[in-house]
Amino acid sequence: MAGTRIDRALMGVQLYVVAAYLSAAIIPYLWSPRPAPPTWMVFAAGWLLGVPGFYITLLGPLLAVPLATAGALTLVLNYRTLPDRLRVWCMVATALATAFAFFSLTPQGQSIATFVAD
Repeated sequence: MAGTRIDRALMGVQLYVVAAYLSAAIIPYLWSPRPAPPTWMVFAAGWLLGVPGFYITLLGPLLAVPLATAGALTLVLNYRTLPDRLRVWCMVATALATAFAFFSLTPQGQSIATFVAD
């Protein structure tokens, strides 16, 4: 049962990191030629996802690769002991974290990180 709590916490961290990266890096990068949205629209997302997402974007592969590796290792070691629904969530979270890791290593991911840092 304790392993399941750790698995759930890891999946929560993986999903949060991906959501924060999307809200702090990808959406502003795609939004950049347009005027800024209203302040009330970005306040909650800015403080809950944007500020941590800024640092997540700057860390990029240094955070994404170990997170994806930990998710894959957890999935491999606990595959049979995880309940079915938790196993599916673990696969989804690991796939998203792996996609983030690969994307952060690409030249486009590096240019987005530079855009966010600027």
